[in-house]
Amino acid sequence: MTSSYNDIYSRFLIKIRDYDFAGLPEPNATEQMREWLQSALSHTYIYRIFDTFSADDEIAEIEYTLKSSVDEYNDKHFVEELLGNAMIVEWISPKIKTTTLVNLMVTNSKESKWFSQQQHISQLREIKADAEYKVREMLRDKGYIYNSYLGNA
Repeated sequence: MTSSYNDIYSRFLIKIRDYDFAGLPEPNATEQMREWLQSALSHTYIYRIFDTFSADDEIAEIEYTLKSSVDEYNDKHFVEELLGNAMIVEWISPKIKTTTLVNLMVTNSKESKWFSQQQHISQLREIKADAEYKVREMLRDKGYIYNSYLGNA
């Protein structure tokens, strides 16, 4: 089964509102999304759901077979949705780990700004945790619902 990078990117883009990212030239935005996708695919808990997997950056497609396949339609949409959500984790991570935010927290002497920055980082961490939870929830639910050991396959 194959999924195009653009189908996965579409799943990612409908879940975020990032006006800085939207202002990037298309080649830069596509390159950035490709890097987020590759990072998402590198996680063992995602990679292990595939029986076979290959990614071709030249034609911007992934070809795969799931270990617990349901049907072609469901598998394709599940993988695209899963990777779109995993890309959110990769997209938000650098926003938490910026030197700008760290410098503001360390060098600011006003308490109000400290709490404002701390609250901002807390909100970003919460968004990241929610995105990570969604990815793991999708994997858990699929594993539970289509578990051959329980006779649900």
